[in-house]
Amino acid sequence: MITYFPAIYPDELVYSLLSRFYLQSGYLSYTYAAEDIYAYKQVRPDHEFINVLHPEMREMIAKTVPMEKLVEKHTMYPYYGRFMGKFRRRKAFESLVTLNGNYKNLLAMPTKRDGADRFLRYCPLCAKADREQYGETYWHRGHQMVGVNVCPIHKCYLVNSSILISGKATPNLTAAEKVVPEGEAISRCNNLLELRLAEYTLAVFQAPVDIDSNVSAGRFLHSKLKGTKYISDSGLFRNLTVFYEDYLHFYEGLKEKTKMELWQVQKIFNNYRYNSYEICELAMFLNIPTQELVRMALPEETQHMDTLYRRVSKELDADFDIVKNIGDAVLKIYQTEHRVQQKCGAKGYQWSKRDTELLPEVKRTIKELYGNGADRPHKITPSLISRKLELPDKQLEKLPLCKAEILKYEESQQHYWAREVVWAVYKVLREGQSLNWRQVRNLTNMRRVNFEACLPYIDEMVEEEMAERIKHLL
Repeated sequence: MITYFPAIYPDELVYSLLSRFYLQSGYLSYTYAAEDIYAYKQVRPDHEFINVLHPEMREMIAKTVPMEKLVEKHTMYPYYGRFMGKFRRRKAFESLVTLNGNYKNLLAMPTKRDGADRFLRYCPLCAKADREQYGETYWHRGHQMVGVNVCPIHKCYLVNSSILISGKATPNLTAAEKVVPEGEAISRCNNLLELRLAEYTLAVFQAPVDIDSNVSAGRFLHSKLKGTKYISDSGLFRNLTVFYEDYLHFYEGLKEKTKMELWQVQKIFNNYRYNSYEICELAMFLNIPTQELVRMALPEETQHMDTLYRRVSKELDADFDIVKNIGDAVLKIYQTEHRVQQKCGAKGYQWSKRDTELLPEVKRTIKELYGNGADRPHKITPSLISRKLELPDKQLEKLPLCKAEILKYEESQQHYWAREVVWAVYKVLREGQSLNWRQVRNLTNMRRVNFEACLPYIDEMVEEEMAERIKHLL
């Protein structure tokens, strides 16, 4: 039974909190602590996120910090997930909050550059301030942002600790107080541009994340090109060659920085790249305030048309940005022509109003049917939602917003089977039963061949240890 648990500090990683608990609780070894902390004691502690916790540990933490706040304010989720597409951003958040699923496959996680390892980092002056205020130092989230090498608060360079951020590291929980020395030499940063970019990136990282935003970073940055030399008057074509040249010139003062290639900038504008640091680079270059980058509000006329453009893009199997640019150009010409409005015939049904009014109900129904871990999941389809809401046949074809919301959950049959298997496995474990193929088969009514077909999708839904247990059920 856990009788003591420390309070969490501002901007502290969950890993740091658990490390301090282990250090201060008097356990004889890490193995004993892992039995009380984690659902699976063999797990490697995640430095940046949260492993599946023991029920008592989860309850202990939730007494002071709700899981939603823990994820947003004490993990690296905002750094890796903020600019992802809505579906992946939300699924990753839900996976972390429920501790059910493989969030790393959903987030834009960094990869090694030039084979270099990553280590937990610290600022010597932050450590000194922590010790003066709290009597100990801890691992700060803001020091772990890939690409940012400066502490914006104390304007000095961050220092690598001996704690390797790797899935291959020996499982352990190491408190910062044990490895961060006192009286360490300070390396000041005198590069004003590097300091400004670090401050900008930290402000974006620590701002609230709009989980439900449908606006992509590429679309938002594109909207900010209006009125510049980087886009044509019609808004149809971006001149990224000129943009890239100016970008390189703007950041040439960052002597040791590896700048993006042109193709990487193109991928950001085309919504195929979601790296927070890189997006902050482009936003600061465009002189976009951090508050605007966090909200990413599009011009009003753009918001109303985006749904239609996405539908056309899907039907034609064409790039969304191309459809969007062509549509905007056509509308611009059309709206400048003078036409006489003619009134004739009966007033048509207000499908747009109906679409807007019904959308919240569609979202609620999808949320209920998709599955929350406790209830059996359903495969979301237009016909299922129509039946549940008692809509006439084919009415969804006249409700583009509602239909678009449903299509966000479109998945293959094998992917759905995988979600069913995960639900069944966790149901068996929650009920304290022995996990085996027979139990899963009875709950899902799934044939062996279907189970085998869904296994490739299991890795993206659960952690590595659980995925291996599921794959070995047969």
